[in-house]
Amino acid sequence: MNRAEEGRAHRDRKEKSGTQGSGKEKVRNKRQGSRRPRKSRGTGHKPVFLPVLIGVLLAAVLFFLLRGCSPDIERDKRETGKTAENAEKTEEIPDTPVDKYGVFLGIDSSSFSITKFEDYDIIVVDVQELSAQQLAQLHLAGHTVYSYLNIGSVEKSRDYFERFQEYFMGSYDNWPDEVWVDVTQEKWQKFVSEELLDRILDKDPEIDGLFLDNFDVYSRISDMENEDMTQDAYDALTAILETYQEEELPVLINGADLFVDRLIREGETGLIRGVNQETVFSRIMNYDLDLFGRQNNKEKETYLSYLKRCREAGLAVFLLEYTTDESLKKEIEQFCMKNSYQFYISEHVDLGFSDK
Repeated sequence: MNRAEEGRAHRDRKEKSGTQGSGKEKVRNKRQGSRRPRKSRGTGHKPVFLPVLIGVLLAAVLFFLLRGCSPDIERDKRETGKTAENAEKTEEIPDTPVDKYGVFLGIDSSSFSITKFEDYDIIVVDVQELSAQQLAQLHLAGHTVYSYLNIGSVEKSRDYFERFQEYFMGSYDNWPDEVWVDVTQEKWQKFVSEELLDRILDKDPEIDGLFLDNFDVYSRISDMENEDMTQDAYDALTAILETYQEEELPVLINGADLFVDRLIREGETGLIRGVNQETVFSRIMNYDLDLFGRQNNKEKETYLSYLKRCREAGLAVFLLEYTTDESLKKEIEQFCMKNSYQFYISEHVDLGFSDK
């Protein structure tokens, strides 16, 4: 998983104006049923007076009744509208801290414990490392389950590692058992879009979404300053996303700010549901010893600006932090509550269960 804190140049971009058309309301012109009184032959206005009087009285009563009730009626309509709108947004983007979020990629079938998840609503696990029975338990307990899927690199522990050695692009900083892979290769694209996805769906047909990692391979390729290769990488990654979209699987992208920024510029954010960003407030000082610190201000502000752009583009925002500092935990929590960002704070780089 990409947890290295690589400094990225902040790229200028055009702000996307997220104006939403509310649609034109149809106004119906209601005809008032007031007829001119017809004079009765030979009897003057007498036959007309009583109906008119009754009509006036009824109109007056109706007026006062409506006047007294209309605020409640209008309020009810507004509340109903808000409820429906909020329900739609919640279903579309689960981005309020009411739904507690957790990332547990260090959990495998041997360390799995259903009770450890009970405080979390939305969880990220590696489906390839759990049994079908364990995954069924998670769904039965009411959890929203996202499966981890590594798109831009390959771990040596995977059974398909040797199949794609010809496409490897070098070692991964801080992760010696992982290598970058050339996502522009059709064979790799087909594997992650079809075979690997089928493995996940066969084991867990009820999976709620995908947590995609190492789309940072896009920035790695773009650093080569080859426009054709950069375009090929972008096309390859968006093609993979389109495949998952066809399967109606919501996607969260971990990191990959340069790639997501381009999605925003290209108007293609509909391919993903949201983003997860690591180490916005915290910093990993030692990957082997679980030593953490505070993120430097420049990097922090760069990430915060990026997340703001994502939010303005309609994406859900998730933070993944690493710290044992209680004051920093509180700072992260308060910030996320204020901005309606989801967050998870781990005390372990490998994202195993917390000791507490």
